[in-house]
Amino acid sequence: MVAEPGPTFRWGVLLRRSSLNTALDEHGYVRHFEDSTERQELEVVWHIREHHMGIIVDSYKDIASAWRPGAKRPRFKHALVDIETGRIDGIAVLNIDRLTRDKKQVRPILNALEAMGGRLFSLEDELDTADDSPEANTELRLYQLADRAEREARRTSERMKLAIKHRARKGLPHRGGNRPFGLTDDWRGLVPEEAHHLQVAAQCIDAGTETPSSISRKWTNEGIPTPTGNTLWHQKNVSKMLLSPRMAAKTEHDGILYDTPGVPAILDEALWLRVREKLTAKRRPGRRESRQLSNIALCSVCSLELVSGLENNGAAVYVCKKRPSVPGACGSVNIRIDKLDAKVSAEVVAFLQDKPRANALLDTHRLETPEMAAIDARYAELQDNKVALNRAAFNPPQGVKRLPPEQYYELLAEIEREQGQLQRRRAVNRDAQPLKDALGQEWTVETWQAEPVEWRRSIIKLVCERIEVTPVAHRGAAKGRIGAVHNPDRIRVKLAG
Repeated sequence: MVAEPGPTFRWGVLLRRSSLNTALDEHGYVRHFEDSTERQELEVVWHIREHHMGIIVDSYKDIASAWRPGAKRPRFKHALVDIETGRIDGIAVLNIDRLTRDKKQVRPILNALEAMGGRLFSLEDELDTADDSPEANTELRLYQLADRAEREARRTSERMKLAIKHRARKGLPHRGGNRPFGLTDDWRGLVPEEAHHLQVAAQCIDAGTETPSSISRKWTNEGIPTPTGNTLWHQKNVSKMLLSPRMAAKTEHDGILYDTPGVPAILDEALWLRVREKLTAKRRPGRRESRQLSNIALCSVCSLELVSGLENNGAAVYVCKKRPSVPGACGSVNIRIDKLDAKVSAEVVAFLQDKPRANALLDTHRLETPEMAAIDARYAELQDNKVALNRAAFNPPQGVKRLPPEQYYELLAEIEREQGQLQRRRAVNRDAQPLKDALGQEWTVETWQAEPVEWRRSIIKLVCERIEVTPVAHRGAAKGRIGAVHNPDRIRVKLAG
């Protein structure tokens, strides 16, 4: 291991749960909360501190499945990156299913640990990769634990799906925790005023005179209460209600609609189907940059970003263009995309080939700096404060009064707010991971161009401090020539470091 076990060993605690809890506060508003990750954290922290195993320098909390393919777990990925970059020396979890419920993820986790000599500790599973005794066989044990967690998750998922399927076939709705808008608590009767609002909204959407966004604003302005008493409506809530099969007294499973006897219909089925068709129309995906330097290269006159476009002759260009988001663009710069891309690509490849210079840039993003050491020390201190605060509130010494709940939660919020600020300061260093990967190979212009455009853009943002294009000094063709001649001096590339 790179770092030896002991009081200065730097741990990152990985926490996970599948969803948030909901509850009504004293004002009738829905409050989302979770306390299981806090329990996970305290159990692991107590054990590490009481056994002098090191300090906690970061916590990684995800509200996502550890089994479902495609589930977004950004903090889990941050933990693996932090192990690889040396930000932390080990990952601690309450049990392995907090880390993963998928055997396919075991090898990438072990690769990251082995690459930097990192350590994995699971409290309840009594697994510690620092134990190198022959009988420990931690890799085999980790696979067995992940396999067990995967089987358990699959069985739970199948049971839930089967239960929902049988309820749908019986015509029983899949209910949530709160009363549905428009229906009574038992789903057997209509709330006339709420049903009327839904009927009017559906008719307006069908006619094309309203949208879920305008309806949510109107209901908020009119003070129409939600089932929880809140008067603030969101577009997604209105859309979700109107898309729900319960509007037509139906329930749905695997794309099949089933009748729900005893549940009254709020909308006519034909009207609901038309509304659903309109609200589920395919939306255009968000903007993805298809050019290497769009919104990166700058106009030297107004210092605003260049965007891609086409000239009258069909040539692809970067241009300083007035547009709704940038009305102050001067429109003075226009340059062929292939010319600018070729110039910048050559500069970046030369930079990556200069290993000492590129490594010097990477060092500015590394953790081994006084500032990052201070951040780690402060985070560990706050983690100890959180444990002490929990003891003062729930397990004080004999004869000492418990800390009042309102004071406990106020102080806990202050600690977590500062920890969040420290984590955001650390996150800047993770952006340098593409550069670290790039330094592991040799580059030519051809291999550079073969990489995905989004990856190239991330490297350019790290390597180039500024890419600037100046206007053409004299427009039109030079005497004796047909067409304009490219002037490479118009492009100014300032590299980092």
